[in-house]
Amino acid sequence: MSGYMDFGMQSWIYKKSPRKPFSKRESLPSFSPLPNYSRKFKLKPIVNENKDLDNFLTLVIILVFAIFSFFLVNRFVAYSNNQAISITAINESKDNEAFDFLMKSGKSRLLSNNIFGAYSEFNLAYNIKPKDKELNELMIETLGILCVSEEKYCDRLDVILNTD
Repeated sequence: MSGYMDFGMQSWIYKKSPRKPFSKRESLPSFSPLPNYSRKFKLKPIVNENKDLDNFLTLVIILVFAIFSFFLVNRFVAYSNNQAISITAINESKDNEAFDFLMKSGKSRLLSNNIFGAYSEFNLAYNIKPKDKELNELMIETLGILCVSEEKYCDRLDVILNTD
C-alpha cells in the first residue's frame, strides 16, 4: 500500500526515504481516527409533564370504552335471545312437519296391513310427541296386534299403558 498515491493517501507515506540498514527507526506520525460515537440513550421522564391532563384523558377513554361496551353487550344479548327464539320456532315447526308425515305414513302402512312398518313410523312419531292422544291410541292398537306374534311388543305395550 505504500506505493499507491490516491486521494486517501497521507503525504508522509510517499515522502518517506528508504531507511539505512541497522539504524534506529524514527517514530511514525500517528494517525488519529475520528472519535467513536458514544451517546447512550435512556428513557427519561419529561420535565414539563402534565399529569392531571393525562389522568383526565385516561379516565375519559375508559368511560367511553365502558359505555360503548355496555351498549354492545346489550345488543349482543338481545340478538342472541332473538336468535334462540327463532331457532326454537324453526325446530318446533320442523318437528310438527316430521310428526305429521310420520302419522300419515304410519296410518297408510296400517291400512295396507304392514304392521311392523306402521309400528316403526309410530315409534318415531312417539319420540317426537309422546303426549299425543291419537298417536297413543294407534300405538296401543299396533302393539296389541304385534303382541300376539312376539312377546317383546307386549312389554312395550305394558310400558305405554302404564305411562297413560
